Amino acid sequence: MAYSRRQHIYAEYLLKKIGFNDSQLIDDYLIKLESIYGKYFKEWGTKTLKNGYSSTYWILRYTNSECIDLLIKEIDIKKNLNSIINENIKFDAKISATDLSSFDFCPASYSIAKSFVIEYPTNEDKRIIGSNLHESLRLIDKIIPDGFKESDFYKNEVIDNEKIEKIKNCKLIFSGHTNENNFFINEEQNFIGQPDYIFRDPNNNYFVVEEKFRYQNNYINEDDYNYEKIINERNKLRRVFFSNHIVQLQSYIDYIKEYNITYGVLIYWFYDFYDELPNIHSVSIKVIKKKEHSFLLNTTLSKLNLFLKEKKINFDIKINPKKCAACSVNKYCAHKTSNLNSLEIPYKKEDLRLKYVEFPVELKKT
Repeated sequence: MAYSRRQHIYAEYLLKKIGFNDSQLIDDYLIKLESIYGKYFKEWGTKTLKNGYSSTYWILRYTNSECIDLLIKEIDIKKNLNSIINENIKFDAKISATDLSSFDFCPASYSIAKSFVIEYPTNEDKRIIGSNLHESLRLIDKIIPDGFKESDFYKNEVIDNEKIEKIKNCKLIFSGHTNENNFFINEEQNFIGQPDYIFRDPNNNYFVVEEKFRYQNNYINEDDYNYEKIINERNKLRRVFFSNHIVQLQSYIDYIKEYNITYGVLIYWFYDFYDELPNIHSVSIKVIKKKEHSFLLNTTLSKLNLFLKEKKINFDIKINPKKCAACSVNKYCAHKTSNLNSLEIPYKKEDLRLKYVEFPVELKKT
């Protein structure tokens, strides 16, 4: 469901204050915001019947007001740049697998996260849910709450997935969840990392596993004339593995020297909610061999090292509104406006200054 005319005018005004000036980019950004934060909710409705009695029933309503609220919050943060707390960047620290993933995702996002204390992250609820799922519904040693069983959180086709069972039947060598202070260090690459798991398969090959939890609404009205199209689109999305996750996994495969790791497995658990419980309805698996994406990994490491050394790089990345709208640090970002061609670390607060924009005449009318 689209924004109302007044909502769109107001949102466009807020984005122009933030620094957007390309109308197509504004529209694309607003569309993505709504796809993430627009939501349906149920509330009780009451209807008086002819006989004098009343009937109560559920009404399904839609709201996208959170999209506007996010933009207002960003404006509030940027009104007082001195309120943004600086982080102490340790330029001589070892580069982690997470650093490589973050930098590949977006160098600006990486710089912001390293430069500032992020007091108002975007999409925080989904990040917390994803983190909690990672700690409780993981591949090995799931923590199922008392009174529940595994099938309350996983669909049967996920529980019975042959590839997952094959992994679980391998010998567990290392679990990052139970060895919180046990990190792998590669001095030659100045690298540090802690994978989710290391296993040994029946052929005595060591492999590393990294799992990610991704929200994807699984509900479809079967009467919808686009039913098959929606199914096909979702299946297509489940086959897309993000390059930053591939870089992270490849770093474990190539840079961990304690074991001769032959390959890695990236697992995407797709979840939504059923009766307010997280429900993992689908799983996608990608196998990556040693050196398969080493060029991407080493290029990312080289660029990150250069950035940390020079403190400044060219920013010639084509802005992706879908990625920017979902980014956890987007309220602190100026690069998403596509108006900056360089990037620094620490991130320049001056780039966050608001622009003067006339308040829309249409909204002044009562």
